Amino acid sequence: LGGKMMLQNLPSIVVGKALDPQKGDAILDMCCAPGGKTSHLASLMNNDGFIIACDKSRKKMISVRDFFQSMGATCIIPLALDSTKSLLELQSSQCWRSPKEIVDAASSSKKDGLLDVEGFYSDSFDRILLDPPCSALGLRPKLLIEAQTSADLMKHAEYQRHFVRNAIPLLKSGGTMTYSTCTINTAENEEMVKFILSEFPCMKLVPISPELPGCAGLPGVGLTDQQRGMVKRFDPSGEADTMGFFAAKFSKQ
Repeated sequence: LGGKMMLQNLPSIVVGKALDPQKGDAILDMCCAPGGKTSHLASLMNNDGFIIACDKSRKKMISVRDFFQSMGATCIIPLALDSTKSLLELQSSQCWRSPKEIVDAASSSKKDGLLDVEGFYSDSFDRILLDPPCSALGLRPKLLIEAQTSADLMKHAEYQRHFVRNAIPLLKSGGTMTYSTCTINTAENEEMVKFILSEFPCMKLVPISPELPGCAGLPGVGLTDQQRGMVKRFDPSGEADTMGFFAAKFSKQ
């Protein structure tokens, strides 16, 4: 059933449902490859809106573009863009432009046809899906697990903060952002939620619907009991029989 449907892990479906895209929204998926979550967003908004899908790998984005086309997801604009450098500084001589205006003015690469876009201005997107590169300790089956020290794991969290620091200015006031990973490492999950709330007072943690599957966050890693109940954690050894995963939802005040 290629071009009509695709298999997706349950926790990944929860992310799209939590973001709750609406028709006409301007949405940014900061790390979209291989494209499953992005195409789910397009489906949820009936292909009526404007989704910027990014990854810094051109090779991945060429493949993802072809996948989007096969699914008929015409509202998605694929870009080979490093999202840690996607926030443009507005100069005094420049006028603010919307993502659509930037895309419409962009030229296509002669090499692969992807649009050449350097980034976007602050307050550009109604919703942002941030699923950054992570330690992937929730994936299974793992035939080989490379030994990782605490310092190695912290490097993942440090890298993820670069995405966060770009994402929040790009989000409009009143906008929604989801943060998710496929790891069970608390430094990349609950502790990242704590970081976002402490470093960005404009961001408010909001509950993901209790109708969606998932367990509360872990205790003792920086979140209150109330905050733990707002996030979704998936344990690969749990009854739901899913990959290890984490998701949180924020609103920008």
